[in-house]
Amino acid sequence: MHEFSIAEALATQVIKHAPEGARVREVEIRVGVMRGLEPEAMAMSWEAVTADSPLEGSILRMDIQPWAVSCSACGRTWTSNVPFNVCACGNESPSPAGGDELDLISMTIEEDEPSSAGKDDQ
Repeated sequence: MHEFSIAEALATQVIKHAPEGARVREVEIRVGVMRGLEPEAMAMSWEAVTADSPLEGSILRMDIQPWAVSCSACGRTWTSNVPFNVCACGNESPSPAGGDELDLISMTIEEDEPSSAGKDDQ
C-alpha cells in the first residue's frame, strides 16, 4: 500500500510548513489519477500517520484529477476518466498526456490566540 508512504511524506511537509503553534485542521492535495491512490486507503493512512502528532485530527481532502489525453492526429486534448479512448477525429490511439501530479494545495490552520498575560486591565 503506497498510500502510507505518501501520507508520511505529506505529513512531514505539512509539519515543516505549518506556522509554529498553529493547529492544522485540514490539508488539501491535488492528485493525478495516474498515481493510483485510493481515497479510502489514503484517508486511513493519513489518520494512522498523524496519530500522536501535531496533525492529529486533521482532515485530508483529495482533489483527484482525471486523465489528460492528447491526439497526435488532430492536436486535440481533453480530460477523460479512462486513459485510452477514441478521439472525435477517429484516431483510435490518442495518448495519455498527464495525470501524475501530487501537489499540496492548501492547509487550513487555527492559530493560538496571543496571550493577554502582562497587559493592564484598565
